[in-house]
Amino acid sequence: MNFLRNQEPYLRITEYLKYKNSMRKANEKWNISAMKPMPSFLYANKKVDVGGSVALLTGSSVAKRGVTNFDGNSLVKGRVFVASGISIKCAVADETTPVQDVKYSNDSIPNVVMQAHIVVKQKNEILIDLPISDIIEASEEGSIYFNLGSFALLEDDTITEIEIQYPEGAKLALDAGKALFTSCRLSGFATYQKR
Repeated sequence: MNFLRNQEPYLRITEYLKYKNSMRKANEKWNISAMKPMPSFLYANKKVDVGGSVALLTGSSVAKRGVTNFDGNSLVKGRVFVASGISIKCAVADETTPVQDVKYSNDSIPNVVMQAHIVVKQKNEILIDLPISDIIEASEEGSIYFNLGSFALLEDDTITEIEIQYPEGAKLALDAGKALFTSCRLSGFATYQKR
């Protein structure tokens, strides 16, 4: 491999994946030589309730452009994702609006959402747990994504949970016929099969 032809993020990801693979059991190792990391995004857009913990992914989630690129709540075997950034956007729209037609933004996020946390988990391990207000503030400073500062590995063939966890007693008063919609996006690298 000619290392001069690849940019630093690609090299960092390949080394990170090699390290993570070295820690896996022999029968669970990835075929690193067949995995090509490429810049990618994972996202889940959903009409959400306010209160408690609200899942943005379920086992019945279906990959559909503009809605989510998760098929179910896990990545297919052989495709792992290394997240380095996260963004959250919201909108209040007619409750009958299709999720993919909502215009998500950070312009007027309800305070109850700002005080919530976004949590990403696999195998009961918390990969990301951040206050939504901090993520939004990063976007106000000109960055689209909040920089995680370290990698978060979403393994293949493993249930992924993305939740909004609201403060206790959280409520949101909306006009009749209106609903809250939320968009969560992870930026990073996904692995694809090499030719």
